[in-house]
Amino acid sequence: MADGKKTAMQEDMKLSVIPPPEKSARSVWPPAIVAILLVWVFYFFTKTGVGLIIADGWQYIDQRAVVMAFGIALSLLIVVILEAAWNWPVWAKIILIVVLACVVAIPYAAFNWLLLFYLEGDLDQWLLTMMASWGQSAHLYLAITVVIVATQYSTSLLAREERMHAMETAARTLELRALRYQVNPHFLFNVLNSVAALVSDDERDRAQTMLANLAAYYRTSLTLDPMADVTLKEEIAAQLLYIEIERVRFPDRLAVEINIPPELETVLVPSLILQPIVENSVKHSVATSSGQVLLAISAKAEGDNLKIIISDRVSDSELRDRSQSSGTSTGLRNVRARLNSRFGEAARVNSTPTATGYETTLVFPVEQP
Repeated sequence: MADGKKTAMQEDMKLSVIPPPEKSARSVWPPAIVAILLVWVFYFFTKTGVGLIIADGWQYIDQRAVVMAFGIALSLLIVVILEAAWNWPVWAKIILIVVLACVVAIPYAAFNWLLLFYLEGDLDQWLLTMMASWGQSAHLYLAITVVIVATQYSTSLLAREERMHAMETAARTLELRALRYQVNPHFLFNVLNSVAALVSDDERDRAQTMLANLAAYYRTSLTLDPMADVTLKEEIAAQLLYIEIERVRFPDRLAVEINIPPELETVLVPSLILQPIVENSVKHSVATSSGQVLLAISAKAEGDNLKIIISDRVSDSELRDRSQSSGTSTGLRNVRARLNSRFGEAARVNSTPTATGYETTLVFPVEQP
């Protein structure tokens, strides 16, 4: 038991600590490499296509392939430099982009000129040819550098979105766990009050029976993971344990009717989601009535939703103003908060007085194990 509580506390501590940005950061290298290859393949085929139209484009295709490989290597160097300058101000990055395009274009243009002109012996107006090659290369590397920067920011944005999603998930999980933990102390407080009342009335045997039933109930409820779902059949069984506790206190006033279709017994529901509602019925109907109160729990499917109805019905002679149990109690707010946090707008909780008592309806999406 102690080990189980320790494990739950450790899980809470883990959930409450959001990993630092560097832990959730994505690497820019895979998308950057893909982007660089796409740019260079596009450039290679367009240059080759133009060459085929205006001249013998296949003549220098092997040289172009070697030049492209050298250009890709220079592009990867740009990724390294931009990664190192990631935290620079925006204005500094803009200057860096222009400078990188101009500087990296120099060795690329020189290598391109060497393979395509010098080795072929075409040295006429070599300086003009070299400058023209550098101008084209600078434009090419400016485009590549901008693509790399765009890839960096896209990767960073995606990592930030993942981190925000992790934070939202952790916050939602902690909220659900906190709401779930509210059930046991609230319930225990009421039961111990009942035991104290029995002891003060010198009904020790009934008090002992209630404590034994309380032990059985907690043995069941504490073995449940607060974040785990249980089948509807298991949830009803847990509520019957609680009802047996209260039946010791009200042996002649508490009657129970369960109507769960067999096909719905295996659907999943949040653990102990019915506990606050059943407890409210006992507190506001059974405890305040002198006659018998029928506590009815039923369920049915409505499309993709599960509808659970918990109602208490008093005899005609016991009809009274039910405004005190107006559906704004702590227990009912807990149920609403848990379902809304879990299912959002797909969940609904309605609690209204009826001609013979009170009725609470829970509607939320059906989940099968």
